[in-house]
Amino acid sequence: MVGAEELDERVTDRAEELLADMWTHTSDHKARVTTKYVFGKPADESSEYINEHDIDLIVMGSHSRTGLSRVLLGSVAQSVLKRAPVPVTIIR
Repeated sequence: MVGAEELDERVTDRAEELLADMWTHTSDHKARVTTKYVFGKPADESSEYINEHDIDLIVMGSHSRTGLSRVLLGSVAQSVLKRAPVPVTIIR
């Protein structure tokens, strides 16, 4: 069994790995890219962050859930899309 502290550490480590990998794909472009990870409900956290900073666009990934699994599990991307005060680009 994994404790809450160890789980938080694992999630943080994985987020840092994913963000580092993302930078390898964006470093050649001239757009200013800022990455941020926080714990909480994605729609709430992203809306709060956008309201506190000068954000022009959200780009986020989405798993391609369809059918019953999407209805039962909901969609993080869909909830962010509904609440975001700026345009959202969803990448599958």
